[in-house]
Amino acid sequence: MDAQRRSEITGWDAREFSDGFAGLGRIVDRGYSGAVTDGAGWLFVFEGRVVGATDADLDDFADASGTAYEAPGGVLPLLFAMQEQGGEPRAQYYTNDTPLSEADRKLSRGGFTGYVELSENVLSGDYYVAYAAGESMSAAWVGNSRRLETGEKAFALADDEVGIYTVYEVDLTVREIPSGDGDGADGSPAAAATDDPTDDEETGGTEAGGSGVEADDATDDDATDGATGRDEIGRDDVTDDAGGRDGDGAATTEPDTTGRDASEPIGAAVPEDDASPGSDPEEPRGQRATGDGSAASAEATSPRDDGPGKAPSDDVFSEEEQWREQKSIPALDPSEASAPPAENDGAGSNSARSARRSRGENDAGRAAEARDRSSASTPTDESPAPRSTGDAGANRSAVSSRSQRTSSAHEGGGRGEQVRRLESALETAEEERDSLAAERDAIAEEREQLEAEIDRIESEAATLREERDRLRDELSAARERLPESDRAISPAEARSGTNLFVRYDSKGGATLEDAHEGTVGRDELRENLRIEHHTSFETDGLTVDGRPFEEFLRDTIEYGFTRWLVEDLPFEVSGTGNESVLSDLYDAIPEVDRAEIGGSVSIAIRENGGETREQRTFDLVLRDRMGNPLFVADLNDSRDPTQEGTLESLVGNGRDIAESNDSFAAAFAVTESFFEPGALETASDAVGGGLFSRSKRASFVKLSRKRGYHLCLVEARDGGFHMTVPDL
Repeated sequence: MDAQRRSEITGWDAREFSDGFAGLGRIVDRGYSGAVTDGAGWLFVFEGRVVGATDADLDDFADASGTAYEAPGGVLPLLFAMQEQGGEPRAQYYTNDTPLSEADRKLSRGGFTGYVELSENVLSGDYYVAYAAGESMSAAWVGNSRRLETGEKAFALADDEVGIYTVYEVDLTVREIPSGDGDGADGSPAAAATDDPTDDEETGGTEAGGSGVEADDATDDDATDGATGRDEIGRDDVTDDAGGRDGDGAATTEPDTTGRDASEPIGAAVPEDDASPGSDPEEPRGQRATGDGSAASAEATSPRDDGPGKAPSDDVFSEEEQWREQKSIPALDPSEASAPPAENDGAGSNSARSARRSRGENDAGRAAEARDRSSASTPTDESPAPRSTGDAGANRSAVSSRSQRTSSAHEGGGRGEQVRRLESALETAEEERDSLAAERDAIAEEREQLEAEIDRIESEAATLREERDRLRDELSAARERLPESDRAISPAEARSGTNLFVRYDSKGGATLEDAHEGTVGRDELRENLRIEHHTSFETDGLTVDGRPFEEFLRDTIEYGFTRWLVEDLPFEVSGTGNESVLSDLYDAIPEVDRAEIGGSVSIAIRENGGETREQRTFDLVLRDRMGNPLFVADLNDSRDPTQEGTLESLVGNGRDIAESNDSFAAAFAVTESFFEPGALETASDAVGGGLFSRSKRASFVKLSRKRGYHLCLVEARDGGFHMTVPDL
């Protein structure tokens, strides 16, 4: 399992279990979501069912004992199960082009199973939305501290972010945890979520499919309209929206989307079963012809309520079989978006058919032609089967109902009335289309105006930047002409009251994080990064050794070393391929927020069973935003060489800091002269150097198996800095 996910899980509330499935059953119920381990492998549990496993299988827990971790949010085990299994990346979108909320509506409506990851080009955190049969759940890890947020708040944070998100499709297998009496789960997702669909077929499916429909047609006008909408109008809507058939029910070929640019949405596609040879384009899902010519009933393949005692499951896996067959994600581009496919069960079917009837104006002509063909081919004394793909009795009731309705409408003039209604609806739809087209044109015109305004503002900004630079040059020249100021301080006072800060001209420009990832070059980083200073005294007119304060500060070894560490060292390490052997140092550089000149670090001293804290002072202490020490440095800007005692002190203090601060990564000894041989020997002994050293990290002072820090020796020459230990 991924180490970060393991660390996340082991921080959840934990309970021990034993006696295998029986013990698990006493902990895990329908509302339980979390992760279970036997010490070797893991199970991911969502709402009482196993949705994934890693390094193990469900059967391995039959007699096991271990620990059950309950998740703070149900989305976490579902998301981790998908990530461990590995999903297929289907598409990438930029939030400014396709907002996350728009994608969420499309994916939820399309019954999608998988997850969305928003992390690329996002600095504030990592954001995820997991989907199970269209039901979405959100999780976010925010900031450097990776604060966990779930639910609506997590989704709101994600929807406000700007970046690139990827849609991953995942095929999950859902299993029940077997009871302790030896009954095992069959491993079938459908068995866990639905009743046996063959019960209705064996006990009364034929009867319900016969006279029962005719009785409904004779007594219920709404039922008649719904059935007609599905048989004559809704079928065209479904096949058109799905992109797999044209308006006449003929199969069409969908272009391969796998070669598209990654930013283009992938449209919905008809599952392969629907486009197989010999299938009827108007035949409902689940009524495909079998090898011996008999038709399988829709009731046998669609879990639904066929009578008392067979209510559908109320969790997200109640329609397991249907969403597991979903082979593609819905289109996210509004021009390619399709209506959700018609369901075969319950109130959902009625609402779906009603929605399709409201869109029937787009298919009025096809509906009228379909009814004409039905009336012309239907005898008055008997209703034949509409197709010869199997046993005619399987569909006799529905065909008889439609024939009777068609004949009745023709004789009573109802067909003409329905055509007029559809023509009126078509006219209304065309008016709405024209209105939307006008609105679209207005928006396009407004966009062009805004683009022109952006160009004007950018041009004005460039002019202002030129003016700023000119005024800065004039100010510098004016200061040079001013008489020497009466306000002056010593170099030591100037250093002790000054702190340096790492900042950027633009948050959207090159950053230390980008340099660490290798996505920007040294020149790009230098153009955007700046070192600011803050002092405990006023600097206007202030001089140090007869020089303006800012000129003095930029020539100090503290300022030069800080700039070298953040601007040049990342590229020297990555350019020589030393990222792994200097991983602690390299990974800490992007975290640098400020440098304290003459700063101190608090350490813990343990003596006689007690603990006291002391302060250790260094020439330079570099910290992260939370104030945790990342690097310390002893600086020698004299002509005298750095002696052995200086290194001994730095090594000892570094050990104390590393034992008290997990964030500490490296200690630097910097000289403008050179290091005496004794100092070099001290450094070599501290890092365990020699022919027989087996350390995987360069110049690393090891305190324990996982704790230590890098010891680095740096020489300053001709205004630049060069690392001599370790040798890059």
